[in-house]
Amino acid sequence: MSVSIRDAVPGDAENLVALRRIVFGESDFMLYAPAEYAVSASEASEQIERITKSEHSRTIVAASDAMLVGFLGVIGSSVPRIRHAATVALGVRRSHWGQGIGSGLLLEAIRWAPTAGLSRLELYVALNNTRAASLYEKLGFRVEGRRKRAYIIDGKAVDDQLMAYVFDA
Repeated sequence: MSVSIRDAVPGDAENLVALRRIVFGESDFMLYAPAEYAVSASEASEQIERITKSEHSRTIVAASDAMLVGFLGVIGSSVPRIRHAATVALGVRRSHWGQGIGSGLLLEAIRWAPTAGLSRLELYVALNNTRAASLYEKLGFRVEGRRKRAYIIDGKAVDDQLMAYVFDA
């Protein structure tokens, strides 16, 4: 199976929305439950176009046999004091876990970030999501802090931790 890692294009919008809904349904570790994610294909297309024009943001997808199987969003800011930092959000279809797709998406973001003027990538991961935290740590992300009651999932408070990849100055 061959997997390609590339930038999302507006034509990916419908498939990206469908992928996100699938991924959101396969794990309680994502920000949204599938029914809560109400972005339309046209809205996703506009988001992709807007992000493509941004200097500090990027939407990267992983495709296998023309089917999207993973996504990574890098969301930066134009605010001068935080322009050097961006937040990362990653999702991979459960059927494709353990195949290096998450690593490939993250490594592409790490490779690209300095070329976009970013010196810090950060993300939040639930404390009990040890599989993801282990991947991030393996790639150089480090825990910087804990957020108590960061999410309420199925009526239960869930803590998370902030992890960051900080590039050498």
